[in-house]
Amino acid sequence: MSVQNSIGQPITVPELGKSYPFVKEEVNVISNSGHLSGLMEKLYDLKTNGKRTINIVHIGDSHLQADFITSVIRTTLQKDFGNGGRGLVVPLRVAKTNEPVNYKSGSGSLWKSKRCVFPNQPLPIGIGGVTICTTDSGADFTIKTIDDTLLNYGFNKLKVFCERDSASYELAFLDTLGVKAGMFKPDSIDPYPFITSITLPALSNTATIKVVKTAFNQSIETVYGLLLENGNPGIIYNTIGVNGAEFQHYSEALHFCEQTKALKPDLIIISLGTNEAFGLNFNPDVFYADMQLLYSQLKKENPNAGFLFTLPACSYRRKKPNPRLPLAGKAIIRFTTDNNISYWDLQAATGGDNSAVNWRKNHLLRPDGVHYSRAGYDLQGNLFCKAFLNSYNAYVTNRPQ
Repeated sequence: MSVQNSIGQPITVPELGKSYPFVKEEVNVISNSGHLSGLMEKLYDLKTNGKRTINIVHIGDSHLQADFITSVIRTTLQKDFGNGGRGLVVPLRVAKTNEPVNYKSGSGSLWKSKRCVFPNQPLPIGIGGVTICTTDSGADFTIKTIDDTLLNYGFNKLKVFCERDSASYELAFLDTLGVKAGMFKPDSIDPYPFITSITLPALSNTATIKVVKTAFNQSIETVYGLLLENGNPGIIYNTIGVNGAEFQHYSEALHFCEQTKALKPDLIIISLGTNEAFGLNFNPDVFYADMQLLYSQLKKENPNAGFLFTLPACSYRRKKPNPRLPLAGKAIIRFTTDNNISYWDLQAATGGDNSAVNWRKNHLLRPDGVHYSRAGYDLQGNLFCKAFLNSYNAYVTNRPQ
């Protein structure tokens, strides 16, 4: 893993844990990287002065929901630039779907749920792409973060993205003994209409949030996600991943793009395309238009954020490599080039159009041919870190003094 270097000096880029013959490191780069010069300057300032927080938002599908790729990226960058907190989490287990191994959610109460891939079902969708909702005035749920080997994911500020209209219950924070320790209130610094927050007297790895009825007309609680912060300078790496998600699912979600601005992203990474390319009627021009719509919506809400699109790794459709994934990759390159934003070509870095064969031959694909083994996801995360940190080092080396 990378090590801390002298202030303002290039970062030591971690080597891959295992070498694979199909990896082409010479083309494992961030293309159009000049678009990210503003972000790189912020990273340089963080590394030099250690006084700021940099927020990264990474949006994707099932490849991200389990957080295998993004946990590698998060921990690598935080070990180099500082740990600002675990960031956005969604009570996915409460929503009856899989969640990352680095936090746990649970509830003994009855919650309804919805994923953004089912737009015709009731419930609005917000920042997490998955919503939970209850009418039980005594319901609660718990989130517990799990520390990394060298990183403490305790938090002392907790923000809840939720509905806050007159029909919504209030929220209370319970301590580890189940005693009410305080009520969530509108954030006095950033009064977003969809956030309520609480500041804790000390770092905690566990939060139990209880619904409280304080008025006669309150009858429902709708939760979109939670933001966990520790108040320290460094990077907050927020992962938003939903099984089956496509560009249009996020652009059509009622509150999603609006709520991203509360994360104050310095960089928005988008890793989508696998599910679009799985359809027999995949059309690169329609796919391009779907990218443009989501990008435009996110750009409107976050005009100062940098953008980085990633090409999906190649995989199989039934028993053959999916020929539409290279087409999706080429459409992403065309889109990012047209819009002068950055992209990372994972397909080229792992063997090009036929790279699905390489993943399978090296036992990095799961039996379904679409998802990857833990080692496969680790490789993707490490390749991204190498490309990203090499871009940072190039910026530092060529930065005007």
